[in-house]
Amino acid sequence: VYFVVSGCVKILRGGGFADVVQAAGKQEMRSRSRHQVVVALVAAGDIIGELGALLECGRSATIVALTPCQIVSIPCTDFMACMRSHPPFAIAVARKIARRLVDTNRQVELMRGKVEDRVQALNRYCNSLGLNSERLFSNAEIARMVGASRVAVSQVVNRLRRECGETDPKIKLSAGKL
Repeated sequence: VYFVVSGCVKILRGGGFADVVQAAGKQEMRSRSRHQVVVALVAAGDIIGELGALLECGRSATIVALTPCQIVSIPCTDFMACMRSHPPFAIAVARKIARRLVDTNRQVELMRGKVEDRVQALNRYCNSLGLNSERLFSNAEIARMVGASRVAVSQVVNRLRRECGETDPKIKLSAGKL
């Protein structure tokens, strides 16, 4: 279990995977590549890996630092002992999990709106974490995060840049726009 003391990380799921296929009368392992998807952005004060510890299962995601980070690692056995012996700690962890569920439900609701609204919502969220989404994520990655095509996201980003009068892709657009 990891506690993010400072900085921000992205949590990725997916990536390459292997299939067992029947080819020419015998079984073969074939690997296929699929995109990794950012499923969460985690900032200072957040916890990572608590579900794996609680459910006694292995890791299911990859963590990548977006900014310089300080992270504290706690072995699962110590984490579970602390959960059992310190009810206020267990309640705080439960609240973190509940907050993440509420945020996930909100993100699912955003997937139903216009692409522009989804992109702007992602940008507002990144801004709230002190992150510049344009510097950290490609249009393809933003598209996977908001459930849209890269082309649609690129069109939205370019239109918002024109509306803001900004042409340099490395310049952060205002918080009200992308």
